[in-house]
Amino acid sequence: MSIQIVILGLLKEKEYHPYEMKKVILEHKWDQLFPVTDGNLYHAIRKLEKHKWIQAEKQEQVNNRPNRTVYQITDEGKHQLSEEIIEVFKKRMPEPRSLYPALLFIESPEIPAASEHIKAWISELKAESELQHDYQSVIPNLIQEHYKGLNEFYMNWFMKILQALEEKK
Repeated sequence: MSIQIVILGLLKEKEYHPYEMKKVILEHKWDQLFPVTDGNLYHAIRKLEKHKWIQAEKQEQVNNRPNRTVYQITDEGKHQLSEEIIEVFKKRMPEPRSLYPALLFIESPEIPAASEHIKAWISELKAESELQHDYQSVIPNLIQEHYKGLNEFYMNWFMKILQALEEKK
């Protein structure tokens, strides 16, 4: 999902050929979030093209190299990008390989739905943090402490994200 979000997000901004997409991903260090190989990049492109979320726009010839295909996003692809971004927040996917790509390409059409899901996520985190159980062993208490600390971190971070989204409007 994450590489698909990145490909769709990049193509929403402008047309790219796969090598350019990989170059942007590497320049921005997004490859630290998910593995980027020629194989998984081209596999994702083929999958997106099969679903008609992207399409080949043109073939380019540069010097004596083989032709390269330049892709563009379709209207269905723009809709899919929105759906995948919303899905990350709807399903509460906190792992960076899902959450960060969704945040990178969150734009005004997605903001209202995403904001509502982020608010709901914050409410759930708050409710979970308020639960308290006193265990008789040290390790379960430390796990609970860690869990509550993560919840608090995410609540504060999501509040900052909401504020940034509101300022973007």
